[in-house]
Amino acid sequence: MPRFPAPHGFPRPPLRQYPGTRADAARWVRDTLRSQILEGVFGGLAAPMPPLPPETTLAAELGVSRNAVREALDLLRAEGLITRVPGAGTFVTGAKLRQGLDRLEGLAESLAGHHIPVDNRVLSVREAAATPFVARKLEVAEGTPVVFVERLRSVGGVPLSLDTSSLRPEALPVLLGADLAHIDVFSLLEAELGLKLGWAEVTTEAVSADEATAALLRIRPGSPLLLLHRLTYLDDDTPFDLEAIRYRGDRFCLVTKIPRA
Repeated sequence: MPRFPAPHGFPRPPLRQYPGTRADAARWVRDTLRSQILEGVFGGLAAPMPPLPPETTLAAELGVSRNAVREALDLLRAEGLITRVPGAGTFVTGAKLRQGLDRLEGLAESLAGHHIPVDNRVLSVREAAATPFVARKLEVAEGTPVVFVERLRSVGGVPLSLDTSSLRPEALPVLLGADLAHIDVFSLLEAELGLKLGWAEVTTEAVSADEATAALLRIRPGSPLLLLHRLTYLDDDTPFDLEAIRYRGDRFCLVTKIPRA
């Protein structure tokens, strides 16, 4: 283990080590394997899924006991990420899709490079009156006609997210009647209205699924959801698209890069 020089004039204190317990080792192995699963090392939604290495191999590679590996696999099974098939091995069954937050794009755009088809079921596209909250966010007068869009997104026949959007009145002639099952909203705004999207303010939080949302996403009421609020601005700083996207917590994760300035 590398040791950095002590600050000038100060003696270096002795290196302290904390051996920890088997439970500590199991949690560390769990997190290590979990990161590899999310990165697709053991297969995922867009790749064949070979079994995980045997417990003895994982123990040797990670420098822990086989019992610690076994406990780690039990933790991952409890999360729904893996399953054990007698006589065949342990397989990833809860692979998650990853969407980057370092670029402003829709879900279909972000997954296009992975050759994963996204199925869009349009639940609603209609004109609505801006509520006080929507009006404040979109900087329009209360009661102004806006476009309300609700879509259910699925991958491989498995529901992934429930998306609701409220857009400024300029989008009305384009989105009403548009084929939103096959065309991305951002693409329509840019191609049909000639708008230039600039940036977005994003907030994420964990919430529980209500009964109606749970039924659409085919999960139990109260299941964990990742709720993403996104307010998209044009390049002239005009707020244009207010979204609330509820992702299934067991099928999705968000990734970004954070530089240290």
